[in-house]
Amino acid sequence: MSRKNERYLVLIMGMWQIIDGLITIVFYGLGNQLNLFGFNSSNLTYLKQLDANYGNIFLFVSSFGVILIGLGIVNVLLSKKYIKDDQIHLKMGIYMMIQGVLSYFILDFISLILGMTAGVLLIAKNKSIRLKKNLA
Repeated sequence: MSRKNERYLVLIMGMWQIIDGLITIVFYGLGNQLNLFGFNSSNLTYLKQLDANYGNIFLFVSSFGVILIGLGIVNVLLSKKYIKDDQIHLKMGIYMMIQGVLSYFILDFISLILGMTAGVLLIAKNKSIRLKKNLA
C-alpha cells in the first residue's frame, strides 16, 4: 500500500517547521536584539526591564527556533528515508500525533493539522497492510 500522502504531509510539516524556526530566530530573536523594528524610549525601557527580569530573552527565543529547525530536519529525514510503502509504522504515527499535540500547545496550527493528519493516516493504513501481508 502506498504511503505517498503520508510522506508528503511529513515533508511539508518538516519544511514548515524549518521555515517557522528561521522566522522565530530572525524576527523575534534578532529583531528584538538588534531593534530591527525601530525603537523609542518606551520600547527600550520595556526591553531592558524584560531582560533584567527574565534573563536574556534572545537565548530563549533562539533556542526555541533551533528546536523547531531540529524537528523540521528530523521530519524531512523521516519522510525521505524511513516512511516506506507496505511497511507498518505504528511508532511513527504515534510520534507524529505527539508532535501535533505539542504543536497545539505552542499554537502552531499548521503543524498541528499536518502532524495529526499524517499520524492518523500512518496508523489507519497499518491494519490494511497487516491484512495484506497475512493473505499473501
